[in-house]
Amino acid sequence: MLIESSSNPKVKKWMKLKQKKYRYQSNEFIVEGEHLVLEAMNSNVVKEILVKEGSTVHLNPAFNGKQPVYILKENLFTQIASTETPQPIMAVCEMKSKTIERQNRLLLLDRVQDPGNLGTLLRSAVAFVFDGVILGDGCVDVYNEKVIRSTQGAIFKIPIEFHSLKEYVPMLQANGVKVYGTSLENGQPLGEIEEDSQMAFILGNEGQGVNPELLSTTNRNIFIEMTQNIESLNVSIAGSIIMYRFRL
Repeated sequence: MLIESSSNPKVKKWMKLKQKKYRYQSNEFIVEGEHLVLEAMNSNVVKEILVKEGSTVHLNPAFNGKQPVYILKENLFTQIASTETPQPIMAVCEMKSKTIERQNRLLLLDRVQDPGNLGTLLRSAVAFVFDGVILGDGCVDVYNEKVIRSTQGAIFKIPIEFHSLKEYVPMLQANGVKVYGTSLENGQPLGEIEEDSQMAFILGNEGQGVNPELLSTTNRNIFIEMTQNIESLNVSIAGSIIMYRFRL
């Protein structure tokens, strides 16, 4: 179906999906580019496929499914896309939550606000076989277009839940999970921490770190040993190192 006008109700709806409020109202979000659309299709979350007029990308058998395909005039397609020079295919996806079933390895995020950091942490959590990621209060929206791009499809491959960490940490500890905060103050070197069967790690805000109130409730706090020439590591790098160290 060819859509040529911005007054089309579908176009208006797709444009609204740039807004966090509307994404959660409609329970939908958009992914851009062949790779992410294919990842979304493999996860059975695609509801509609949007293609820029003149492109034949949707004729690829990999995109053949029951989802309706809409061909959009280039100016409309560009308005809906979040990138300046978008790839010629997008997909409208349904938010489908996955429940964390195991608690052997968990990543807990406290007010991580940079989309690239969150996306990288999700990719690392998938790479190192973590059971799930918990987003605490103040984190950037996981369905933000920049987060989605930086996950490179990892968003579809790991359970992501939303909880108050002040309430969730004691629940984990009651279930036998050892919770580790990340802090240079009163922390132990990462290399001295012994592996346990159930472990969760809290990473904090880019500028402020983990909330001190949370740090006071952990089983132990840790830091990554490094040269004195560097004051700190980017949170996504630090988190990836920790996840690699305790990968399953």
